[in-house]
Amino acid sequence: MFSFFSKSKESNKIKLRTPKIKKRKKIPIPKLIIPKEKRSKNPKDQESKKKEEQNKKEEIKKEEEIKNEEEIKKEEEIKIENPKLKGDLEKIIGTIICHSPISLYDHDEKKLQLKKEDLIPENLYNKFYTKYIKNFEFPKEKDDYRPSYANNQYGGMDFPDEKTASLLRGMGWDLIKDIGKKILSGNFNLTQVSIPIRVMIPITILQHVCNGHFNYPLYLNLASLTNDYVERMKFIIVATLSCWFKSSVVLKPLNPILGETYEMIWEDGSHEYVEQTSHHPPCSNFIIFGPNNNYIYCGYLNYTSNAWINSFKLKNTGKRYIKFKDGTHVDFNFSLDNYSNTFWGCFRHEIIGQMEFNDITNGINCKFNLGSDTNKKLSDYFIGEIKDKDGNVVSKFNGSYLSHIDFDGIRYWDIRKNIDIEAYPIKDQIPSSSIYRVDSQLLYERKIEQAQEEKNKLEELQRHDRKLRKEFMEKNNNDEVNKN
Repeated sequence: MFSFFSKSKESNKIKLRTPKIKKRKKIPIPKLIIPKEKRSKNPKDQESKKKEEQNKKEEIKKEEEIKNEEEIKKEEEIKIENPKLKGDLEKIIGTIICHSPISLYDHDEKKLQLKKEDLIPENLYNKFYTKYIKNFEFPKEKDDYRPSYANNQYGGMDFPDEKTASLLRGMGWDLIKDIGKKILSGNFNLTQVSIPIRVMIPITILQHVCNGHFNYPLYLNLASLTNDYVERMKFIIVATLSCWFKSSVVLKPLNPILGETYEMIWEDGSHEYVEQTSHHPPCSNFIIFGPNNNYIYCGYLNYTSNAWINSFKLKNTGKRYIKFKDGTHVDFNFSLDNYSNTFWGCFRHEIIGQMEFNDITNGINCKFNLGSDTNKKLSDYFIGEIKDKDGNVVSKFNGSYLSHIDFDGIRYWDIRKNIDIEAYPIKDQIPSSSIYRVDSQLLYERKIEQAQEEKNKLEELQRHDRKLRKEFMEKNNNDEVNKN
């Protein structure tokens, strides 16, 4: 028993155990990396490694370039570099500008390159006559169609775009902070306030005035070719009311500077000129010379505006006149623009008020109220009568500026059959033209901060000029008083 637990045996056991421990220590983890180290000593492997690293770097660079290209494309989309507006701005301005499929604010480069000598009125009229007037037919539709943007509860046009609303409401709250008391009382004129350029569109009111005449070339030429004065009055009414669905704007055009001008040529060869003739109150004059002296259409726009908590009205107290080749004179007024839900609810635009047309030469007149069709109970519907000089009713009409216009059961205009007349902005205009405004160009490129700076410069210059005119007038008045 004692020999079994001898020291020699115990020492042998220890000797047997210690080698095992030593063997474990001799197998370190770094031995697993040895094959890689051995491969790295090969020069060919080192070159391949460098190539792999270079390839990885190149791939990273390519990915960054692709990202940069995508960002540049997005910026280009915001700049609206093609005739059809793109991206988010299309969603905003598309609903702001008009509800028609074709934008009024056409930036077609081919059109912008046209010069006056390229647009010979006689040639344009001959093509226009053949294309539209020679075989003109009234629409055959009879139903009461309403577009998707028409408000079916109160009438007028809805503007449901949230981005548009947020832009306008943000600007509205800024104004309230500055001049809240006047707004709440209703004693507030928006035409005398400098609106931030971020809620404006890249055209001036002068350009907007021209764009809003898009149906006049067709119907005034038709009116000039008939000797029936009642029929002529019908065409004038159609020309006026049928332009409203497409010229409705929410974001504001830029205010023209006193003396600013603009001109364009319509597809029928008529030439339109517009000029800002007054600063306060703002007043714009326009005149259109029809082809072959068929007509002269002229007038002036004089705006005033009142704002309330959740709405505002734009009133145009101007007047319009038409003179035909046979000497007939017709005058008529402007409507009122009512904007509802400016701070909450769905933004809505209505054209309201009383319209009055007078053929001074032949004693024919027409007076009616928008929203007067009590059967429809919507503000865009109307009914009216044309009367002769003896007060006899010679024609009855009804319809909506968002749908159709019928005279004595015959449809003269239908929104689905509206003809899109081309407009040609002229390249070589006089230096006072709106097309040379820097703030408008920068706004078109969506460079908002720079556009605002340029707008501020123009407004400061205009205030300075107004001050000089006022001082000059006061000095002259004082000199006259002293003479007397």
